[in-house]
Amino acid sequence: MSRANIIINNVPAYKNSKPIELSLSVFKERWLPGLEKDNYNVGVNWSGKRATGYDKSPSEVLKNIECYEQKWL
Repeated sequence: MSRANIIINNVPAYKNSKPIELSLSVFKERWLPGLEKDNYNVGVNWSGKRATGYDKSPSEVLKNIECYEQKWL
């Protein structure tokens, strides 16, 4: 079971959510700019019954993805 499904099944605030799969290019080129424009953060590495993790700005998430790609791809 994916981490997203575990959160949906265990955290009441997300019980009506449905995970969707995005390609990395769509996430980088459309979602992150849209989230930045709308002044939202990205929840990263959420886990547990309280959905604990990190909230990062979209620009910070993009920077980390690009650093990873330069190093490993």
